[in-house]
Amino acid sequence: MEKLAQQNIKTSWVSQLHWPKDWILKILSLFFALLLWYFVVGEDKVDMTVLVPIEITNLPQDMVISNQFMRQLEVTVSGPRGLVRGLDRLHISKPVDLSQATPGSKVIQTKPESIKFPRGIKVLRIQPANVSLVIDRLIQKELPIKPTTSGSPAEGYELVGAVPDPVSLSLTAPAKLMEGLLFLSTEPIDLSGVKASFTKQIPLDLAPEITRLVGEPVITVRGGIREKRVPKTLYHLPITFTHTADRTLYQLSRQEVDIKVELPYFSAQSMESTEGITAVIDGASLPPGTYSLPVVVTIPNSQIKLLEVVPAEIVLTIGEAGPLLKIKPAVTMNP
Repeated sequence: MEKLAQQNIKTSWVSQLHWPKDWILKILSLFFALLLWYFVVGEDKVDMTVLVPIEITNLPQDMVISNQFMRQLEVTVSGPRGLVRGLDRLHISKPVDLSQATPGSKVIQTKPESIKFPRGIKVLRIQPANVSLVIDRLIQKELPIKPTTSGSPAEGYELVGAVPDPVSLSLTAPAKLMEGLLFLSTEPIDLSGVKASFTKQIPLDLAPEITRLVGEPVITVRGGIREKRVPKTLYHLPITFTHTADRTLYQLSRQEVDIKVELPYFSAQSMESTEGITAVIDGASLPPGTYSLPVVVTIPNSQIKLLEVVPAEIVLTIGEAGPLLKIKPAVTMNP
């Protein structure tokens, strides 16, 4: 009877307890809270330096950051070993909102509260303390392209032109960089020892700030190589005189002329005589008298260009024929 009374009392006490329906979830929550407390408070604390990237957001499309700036912060933190070692997996960054940016300099302060670390992590130091940004407006300009070269073609050859394809490039870059920029240059094309025309793919030589914006454009350059043409003086070219009038006596102030010509480089090395080249003074049917007549030089080789005749004119004196000279025409030439 006594045991039955005790059992009824125990059952009555248990029945008076009100257990919540989600009591299991609350017990699990308590367990995880105790576990977290252990990691935050109970675990050993360590100091470590982590790299936190600067994340630029909302930069207007017509603006650009034109200077080199520190893109990562060195942040020294302190906290439980487990939390600190797991920071790399959290992809923590320092956001910088530039939605209200205007051209000019802007200083970003790297305060500890601006970086969202998990609870239990304490920021000890951030380097650098400030980050300076230079914001510039983007402008677009169409610029011609000029190929540049280095070295020299093989002996006897020369570059006669280098044509880029395309001939110009539309470039969008910071306004400060575009000031005074009149054309774009290619990286140097090496012509050392070249003997023939060429077609090459050549990158443009751009400032690093522009390269970051447009990449590294590559263009086609077609270069013309030909044999050089050089000047040469040919001496003592005999003069031929023609005269159709009935006169038998005349005098030339010179019997020879020198000529200056332009011809291919290798032809100039071997050409020593004036063979095939003629110099003529045409007296036509001029009456007796003294005349200054041009020397007409004829060169059959189309590769040879006449530059100058020295002297360009010769003094001609025509005299009356004497009675004894009518038998046979005579020519008198005085040098």
